[in-house]
Amino acid sequence: MMATRLAALVAALVSFNAFAQDDGGMPVEPLVANPGTADAPAELIRQGFDDGGVEAAEPWQQTTPAPPEAATQEPAKKEETGPASDITAALAASARISYQGATPFPLDDRSGNTTIAPLLTRIRVTPEIHLKGFGLIGEADTATGAIIGVPSTTLVSDRVPYPAISALDLRKLYLEYKWNSGAFRVGLQTQSWGLGMLANDGNKEPEAGDFGQQQFGNTTYRALLAVRPLFNLGGAFKAFETALAADLINRDNFGEFVKGDRAFQGVLALRFTKDAENTVGVYGVYRNQRNINVNDGGKATDVVVIDAAGKWEFFKRRNRVLKVGFEALTINGTTTQARNENAAILRVQQFGAAAKVSYRVNRLTLLADWGFASGDQNPADDRIENFRFDRDFKVGLVLFDHVMAYQSARSGVRASDPNLVGVAPEGADLLGTAGSISGVWYLFPRVKYGLFEWLDVYGGPLFAFSTARLTDPFNTRLGGGTALNSLNGRPGLYMGTEVDVGVQARYRPVPELLITATGEGGLFLPGDAYNLPAGGVMGPVGFGRIRLSIAL
Repeated sequence: MMATRLAALVAALVSFNAFAQDDGGMPVEPLVANPGTADAPAELIRQGFDDGGVEAAEPWQQTTPAPPEAATQEPAKKEETGPASDITAALAASARISYQGATPFPLDDRSGNTTIAPLLTRIRVTPEIHLKGFGLIGEADTATGAIIGVPSTTLVSDRVPYPAISALDLRKLYLEYKWNSGAFRVGLQTQSWGLGMLANDGNKEPEAGDFGQQQFGNTTYRALLAVRPLFNLGGAFKAFETALAADLINRDNFGEFVKGDRAFQGVLALRFTKDAENTVGVYGVYRNQRNINVNDGGKATDVVVIDAAGKWEFFKRRNRVLKVGFEALTINGTTTQARNENAAILRVQQFGAAAKVSYRVNRLTLLADWGFASGDQNPADDRIENFRFDRDFKVGLVLFDHVMAYQSARSGVRASDPNLVGVAPEGADLLGTAGSISGVWYLFPRVKYGLFEWLDVYGGPLFAFSTARLTDPFNTRLGGGTALNSLNGRPGLYMGTEVDVGVQARYRPVPELLITATGEGGLFLPGDAYNLPAGGVMGPVGFGRIRLSIAL
């Protein structure tokens, strides 16, 4: 039952995940519209929701007073170099290698402790070419994924946080046309929105103070029109943006085109963007998902998502600043992804929210993350209430990316094994969280200190509580419906405490090249959610990671 439940939830998530926006700011992001002014040519920012925004061009957008001489200076003129200047090209590239490992821990009550220690690589290339307002943009990863160190798919499913190595992963290939107050894009694009809780492009390397490592990224075949309808009014009116998009999902949290999923969605979004660090918006999405390999009405989802997100800076001074970011959403609709004997069609009713706060004073920064994912208290009824964050939304190092991820992936295999259960329940293939935060609320306060301009140390405790008891569908089924966890114990509501620390060093030998070295470690102390049948709780789980990144 739990399996069915989670699966449906998964389907719902998939429904909302794909609709977000392009990492270039295309879909829902106001960035997609060009931030041009009357004095300077428009230039589309491509970094994504948290990195892009309306470029400061008007007095109301400025965060620091303009120098006195600015009032008398004329804007710089572009030097005309003839027709050849109409064609421009750019190439960005990055490489990353990391090795991480957790101390052995049990995936269930029947197998021994398992060691997970993958060596991961990724090479990313992003070329683009522009002719006046037209552009062709591409992005591809090669040699991406785990080379060694991950369990076989006979032990766990393929819904894990560390994917197997792949030779080529095409992330973007689209055409665009942009003008002063808008942009149109069509083709394969990445998606991101807000904090990345629902849709995440997987394009951001964690900065000092944050933990985790993104491995996926949502991609969609999209036609997008984004405009600034009040652009000609000038001033603050330029900051109002709207976007319309039609999507066919290629890959996101719970849908993959290559596996037969056909997820279509329509998106309408509105946003106000003062600048890159001050923005707030809302979007609505309708998603329809079916699977071409199913003809009995299963694996069908229809949901509506309403998501509000924003971030803002307060008290900004030269030596201090307070930053606040949030995202909150509701998902409502129906699904047959996890049908059970009590209901052929399940209602989807989910809620999720997250907030990030940071306050910097000179070299010291205080950070705090909070998040909530609704849980499903009764997996045997006619509702799916268990919400999942996007798998590239990272919090901490051990609990979500290792313990929950691999125990749930093992649950999916056991729930589907015909030698154990006969006929697998619907949705068992979706049980693996792949590192998603699911059915949990958490608090993660941290401290970061800059020892030097190029070196930061950081760390803090993560506290996590279940919003619905952590259950394993196989053990629960054998137990006659009594909620049992993967270890066959009766779970409580406290997931546990995790303590994470990190150090990050940066070196820029030339302006165009950035080399980053990161070391992280964590210790997870399980709570009563991981009770053992004989009493006590699962033992502590340690984790360590080293990572080297090069960006050009």
